[in-house]
Amino acid sequence: MQTSKQKPEHNVQAVFSVCASSEDAAAVMIAVSRVAGSEFAGEFHEYISIDRQPQFSSALKTAPSCVALIDCDGDPELATQTIRRLQQTFPNRISLVALSSETDAGFLLQAMRAGCSDVIQKPVDPVVLAETLTRFQNSHPLSAHAAQDLGKVISFYGVKGGVGTTTLAVHLATHLVRIHRKKVLLIDHKHELGHVSLYLGIKDGAYYFEELIRNVDRLDPELLEGFVIKHPSGLAVIPSPDTTAVMHTSPAEAIERVIEYLRRQYDFVLIDSSMQYRDSIGAIMAASDEVSMISTPDVASLRDLARHIEHLSLTNGFISKARVIINRSTSDDAASPEQIKQAVQFPVSFSIPNNHADLMRAINSGEPISPQQRGGFTQAIARWAKALAIGPAVPAKTSEPKKLFNFLRQQAPSKT
Repeated sequence: MQTSKQKPEHNVQAVFSVCASSEDAAAVMIAVSRVAGSEFAGEFHEYISIDRQPQFSSALKTAPSCVALIDCDGDPELATQTIRRLQQTFPNRISLVALSSETDAGFLLQAMRAGCSDVIQKPVDPVVLAETLTRFQNSHPLSAHAAQDLGKVISFYGVKGGVGTTTLAVHLATHLVRIHRKKVLLIDHKHELGHVSLYLGIKDGAYYFEELIRNVDRLDPELLEGFVIKHPSGLAVIPSPDTTAVMHTSPAEAIERVIEYLRRQYDFVLIDSSMQYRDSIGAIMAASDEVSMISTPDVASLRDLARHIEHLSLTNGFISKARVIINRSTSDDAASPEQIKQAVQFPVSFSIPNNHADLMRAINSGEPISPQQRGGFTQAIARWAKALAIGPAVPAKTSEPKKLFNFLRQQAPSKT
């Protein structure tokens, strides 16, 4: 793909061509230059199909509105596949224009049925195309801030087993739904025996997240509906298998495409994952807006937390997304949030008080603790949910230092 030097991610309309001749591509660039709020995002020189899926730039992935101009003369069948593929890749935010030498009614009907919004005769007239781009803008009024309306993706990783990652993900999700009236999808990203369904008291699903990834080429609202289970609160859930299963490796590109689609269907997508899934960590974290690292305030967990942060900090963009959540905190903890920050070299976003007895009852009954219930645990989850739904997180309160985990500093590998 050849791209321009401009930055369409900051504009309303990102325009690109597929298999257009050099003359038509030049006419497209002229037309785009005449329409305020539009930018030329580049050229694809091959049709897009299952076997030919290009890497779309971040500019196209984040643009609130896209226009694709597809030359249909070279191979009408592949052009039709391209139209359908682009509809799936950029759901609800792309306008498709067929470029063709044909002008008969039969071709026009065929192009419209395939999903095109318009057909422009070749050679492309910049004046006609500029009028078309303006019409698209007027019929789909989007601002440069529209991309901010995309749903937020939050992934959850326990630094080791048993730190309560699923418990926090479930309760945060139910708070977002019940208190803030958000449309939320909770994904149990465990290849076997995940606990989200058990904690929510819902039936086992017939299909799972890995299967959704394998069916990315068919992903549409109807297919998604078949994967989702609805909790009485309104929370949508994609469960994990309730039996032992073989772990599959999913392509990073397919994971990112699925998550990109889901964030356009929900206000929040919460992914309860695992540090064990090395093949998917990079893709999920790259697609996430926030990565919640869950730890408890014991020595073993904090050692693992420090190691994971040290390792993941080598990944571009991780530090800006990471949030450290300390679960099961008590007044008797050996260290305060400020001391943990010094030990692991990363701030604590939230400390969640221990509430073992109530949580055990909630888990055994399959009914999360009500957001209306008083207590430190519920109040902490409420602050977390409010920070996500309304504004930035509030730093956790600090107390007087008790002990400093100097051994973490001493054992931490030096950065090179």
